[in-house]
Amino acid sequence: MDKSVNLIPIMTGGLMFVSNLIAELEILRSGCYHMFPLIAKTYGNSTESQGTTIYGYDFLAENIDIDSPSVIVDDLMDSGETLYKLSEKLEITSNKEVYSAVLLDKLGKRHMDIEPDFNCFILDDKRWVVGYGMDYKGLFRGLDYVGTINID
Repeated sequence: MDKSVNLIPIMTGGLMFVSNLIAELEILRSGCYHMFPLIAKTYGNSTESQGTTIYGYDFLAENIDIDSPSVIVDDLMDSGETLYKLSEKLEITSNKEVYSAVLLDKLGKRHMDIEPDFNCFILDDKRWVVGYGMDYKGLFRGLDYVGTINID
């Protein structure tokens, strides 16, 4: 193996997406990544952003391979706040490129100047999405499909 990548999954939402991603990576090129999961809290028990707090960054900063590119993996990009804040920190920590990969790029609430480098799906409205790691007040994460719920 000549080059590895730092995978940085955002928990808890990114858990299901990254677990499927690493299974595919092992098939394509076994042993090509190091993983540094972080916990980010933005919504808590609300449907409005409470500000983003990132847990576990000190461990990442001490152990990351600064000479390998990094990919932040999350379930969705909504406001962009989590990925923006984390990308800024990683660009200071790492010598290489920082990318983002999300399952769902949700455009309706974006207020940060950031776009994901990779996405699987785009949702162009403000519906609340649940399942496959995405939640409503901590519920519905374990659904094996993506759906929407009415929160009004």
